[in-house]
Amino acid sequence: MKIRLRPTSISGRLALLYTLGALLAVGLFALLANGKLETNFTAAHKDFLQAKAAEFQDDLNEGDGAPNLLINEILKETDGARLRAYEARVLVAGRQVGETPDMGALLPVAMFPAVRGVQSLPLIPYQTGNSSWLLSSLPLQGAQGSGGVVLQIALDITRDKALLTDFHRALAVFFVLMVPLLLGAGRLAAAHALAPVTRIAKVAQSITSAQLSRRIPLDPPWPRELAGLVQVFNQMLYNLDSNFGRLSRFSADIAHELRTPLSNLNGSLEVCLTRPRSGEEYRDTIASALEDCQRLTGLIENLLFLARVENPSHALRYERFEAIELCAWVIAQYDAQANARNLLIRTEGAAALYADTLLFRQAVGNVLANAVRHAPLGSQITLSISGSPASGVEIAIADQGPGIAPEHLPRLFDRFYQTDPARGHKAAQGSGLGLSIVHSILDLHGGQVTIESEVGKGTVVRLRFPPLEA
Repeated sequence: MKIRLRPTSISGRLALLYTLGALLAVGLFALLANGKLETNFTAAHKDFLQAKAAEFQDDLNEGDGAPNLLINEILKETDGARLRAYEARVLVAGRQVGETPDMGALLPVAMFPAVRGVQSLPLIPYQTGNSSWLLSSLPLQGAQGSGGVVLQIALDITRDKALLTDFHRALAVFFVLMVPLLLGAGRLAAAHALAPVTRIAKVAQSITSAQLSRRIPLDPPWPRELAGLVQVFNQMLYNLDSNFGRLSRFSADIAHELRTPLSNLNGSLEVCLTRPRSGEEYRDTIASALEDCQRLTGLIENLLFLARVENPSHALRYERFEAIELCAWVIAQYDAQANARNLLIRTEGAAALYADTLLFRQAVGNVLANAVRHAPLGSQITLSISGSPASGVEIAIADQGPGIAPEHLPRLFDRFYQTDPARGHKAAQGSGLGLSIVHSILDLHGGQVTIESEVGKGTVVRLRFPPLEA
């Protein structure tokens, strides 16, 4: 059985990171404070022992090197003290000559370190019962012939140890109490920081297909981390609104384009069936129905072609070819129509091109079909080729037709858009998809299509194919 883990919330993660960061900072501070306390205690202990060593050496010198005066001073200093700061023992030539009361049972001679020198004091911690000691052996200069005098001194550090222990316990309690407090504070801070995200979510939740025009307000200003997200989200809404509007118009245009030939076909067949007709009338009806069927077939093929071309998974089959050769092939397909209108189609220039040959022929053919359809009888259509694969290739198709009014130019690449407002059913009229297909093909190649037109002087359509990337 596979167990699905519940994803943690962002606020929970932020609170946890905040808590861990705060605890880490406090922990580092506690380590530094503890280290400083221990260092200060150690330095104070060494200073005390060195001061005592100098003081006891003076006492030994006053007694002409004999340890009696030194022992008396030690006993006098520690006598009557309920809590002695230190215990001391005097050894001469390795033999004990005096010590503070009860020191032998509490701190045997063997527990003390060997003598090294006053400047390098050997320190050994020692625990006995509830008391903590710091043991050291100090060499003293005695009288000649008396042998080496050694002072074994045990410094009582019980209070210092208790202070450190209390400090450690306070830190532990502090950490235990701080964890829930930091988690709560982290939750509040994370909730405050994520409040703008909640606002964005509420706005996004309120947007429906009927309210695509809504946008996330830019005031009050958003945090820098979210300002870019808000702009991207608003741009996405704008694109959705625009695409949804185009889709609605596209659906309406499809219905209009399909309804006209279907209505004509239905009407022709109904009229034909109302009463017996002559063979000539039946042929005319069938010819009219065939024309409508051909128009429907062409419309459906164009829509399918647009769907394939605009599919992101559509793969271009790049080939190197001479543009003039494929242009000549396209011209040959329109020879019959051009001859019927006494049109001259000629080419200029030459250039090699890398593109999808099928889509190239489709794009040039659609533009040339429009030129043949609108060019005046006996006029000329020119296909000019320029450029190279390294700099890009341009195919300019110019006719001497009536031209296009400026108000129509921005919408010529919209699907089903036609300059004839009546959009009547004419044999010579297209479906309004040809230039949309050309635009899609050039977009797929990363190129550009532009139209230059002047009423009464003609139209030039430029197909710009980009240079081939290395």
